[in-house]
Amino acid sequence: MFAKLRKFDFYRHVPIDLTEPTAPGAIISIVCGIVMMSLFVGEVRSLFNPPLRSDMFVAQDQQGERLRINYNLTFHKLPCFLTSLDVVDALGRHEMGTPGEMTMTRVSSNGGNLGTYDRNHPGDTKFENMREEGCNLRGHVGVNKVPGNFHVSSHGLQHLVMQYANGGNINVQHTVHYLWIGDIEFHGDHGYEGEVHPLNGIKQLEDGSTHYEYHLDVVPTIYEDKGTTERSYQIAASMHKQGLPGGHMPASFFRYQLSPITVRFHRDRTGLLHFTTYVCAIVGGVYTVAGLLNRVVHKTAVQLQRKLLGKDG
Repeated sequence: MFAKLRKFDFYRHVPIDLTEPTAPGAIISIVCGIVMMSLFVGEVRSLFNPPLRSDMFVAQDQQGERLRINYNLTFHKLPCFLTSLDVVDALGRHEMGTPGEMTMTRVSSNGGNLGTYDRNHPGDTKFENMREEGCNLRGHVGVNKVPGNFHVSSHGLQHLVMQYANGGNINVQHTVHYLWIGDIEFHGDHGYEGEVHPLNGIKQLEDGSTHYEYHLDVVPTIYEDKGTTERSYQIAASMHKQGLPGGHMPASFFRYQLSPITVRFHRDRTGLLHFTTYVCAIVGGVYTVAGLLNRVVHKTAVQLQRKLLGKDG
């Protein structure tokens, strides 16, 4: 029975006495082993730490009814009593004052903190004594998911501007400490690709009446890893500024629009069955190629030896 079964043996052995080791074969075997080990280590790394991939598709943004814009801005030469954050959008929304949640902090001419400012309860400090101050705005505002803008200006406070700002000459030079969109903030060490904080740290310190325009393309972004899904937004930003003639009031505009394209970052994890298949393919493929190479080298060497012997003879 076993004698008949041996007919189906694909791996028939050649007696060791009939084989002969060679130096080229040894070199090819060592290289083959190194290549196999390198590819195997690469597959193991891909199994436990797969590469980050991204794709794009058109989808309706599912992250709530409004965009949450988080900001921290310092206007170095615009006092808090002349500072107003307004929101305007394509649906006709026009809110002036302090929509959302915002904390205003008085800033001295040398950057010192002079305490918070409440427009409804300004305290005992007179506006005449605040004219050389700046103002820090920190908080967040919810906006509709349609094209619009939020801007910092004194447009709704013209009576105070004319009275305390040298006849309407204001300066909106500023520093953007941070500006990001969404309910979850991804810091610099999040490990994901993409632009999440493109405006962080930007300083615009021109003197005079300069008008600033920021254009923000807001891209819904999904991060998937280890069974969890996190949603945020990327920002593609551009900026334009121009000097204004006398009689025009400058402002800092942040214009935004939501992209219909959603970007998804994810890691394609390999299953154990696929990993085993890849390892077998590596071992079999490298072993077969090395065997073919060894056979070619051996035959070439034999042919050369025959030619040399023929010449000697």
